[in-house]
Amino acid sequence: MKRVYHIFFILSCILCFLFAAETAKATDHNILPRFPEIVIEKSYSQFFKVKDCQAKASIENDIAVTSLKAVLANVSDKEVASSVKFRILYPSSVSKITINVNGKSFKYDPENPRYSFSLKPNEEIKFEMNANVYINYSIDAVRRAIKRKEEEEKAGVKDARSVKEKGQDIANSFLRFFKSNDRYGKRFQIGSLISKWGLFPVDFEKINVEIKVPENFTVITSSESAWQDVKKAKRILTYKTSDTENYSDAIFLPEADKEEQLKTMEILKSDYFKR
Repeated sequence: MKRVYHIFFILSCILCFLFAAETAKATDHNILPRFPEIVIEKSYSQFFKVKDCQAKASIENDIAVTSLKAVLANVSDKEVASSVKFRILYPSSVSKITINVNGKSFKYDPENPRYSFSLKPNEEIKFEMNANVYINYSIDAVRRAIKRKEEEEKAGVKDARSVKEKGQDIANSFLRFFKSNDRYGKRFQIGSLISKWGLFPVDFEKINVEIKVPENFTVITSSESAWQDVKKAKRILTYKTSDTENYSDAIFLPEADKEEQLKTMEILKSDYFKR
């Protein structure tokens, strides 16, 4: 079962890497395990506001047990018809996914994880989603790309390959490393939680995020002040934030992996993957 998951994980990563190589809007968070998301698919993002969002996760071994509750409102002056996609990367089991909309159970379908709705002005819709997701991340697959870049820079070699060719090379690297038994590290990013098409932000009026991790974990974020509420009890660290603007980029991981992950993030954001 674990091998089947690894195959699925690798294939998912390949698709994400190819997407990242072919669009300038893609970022490294596309390949990281992260919090399940609610993605609004229709109407304008400014028509909506998240009145309240309660997100909780507890990392236990290779799994993040997550819970997301959100109240979404139509803040425009007209009725809007839309739909949401429940985006859950690397679920441990479909049977562990439960969704409720306005208090009623909604059956999650991996082939069509969508819910259509319409809201009158000032009307609200309530979502509740619970899911267990894998948090293992292939460290070696990206290290190959990093090593290649360093070698080319030392040799003064200019990479003239097309973006598509570079993306394909990265995909092949994943497959080769899988055959060589990749090293895996635990990574868990918060992500957007609620967005339009996964790219455009939606305003949040209120948010509370609580993440429980083992005591040897830390956080990588561009806004450390957003995560200053940290408590330790029974070898568990609990991070909390109510910052509506600076929660999404936080990545939780073992402290021993922090420097390696920072280096990986810099490489993935560099022009090497865009030119």
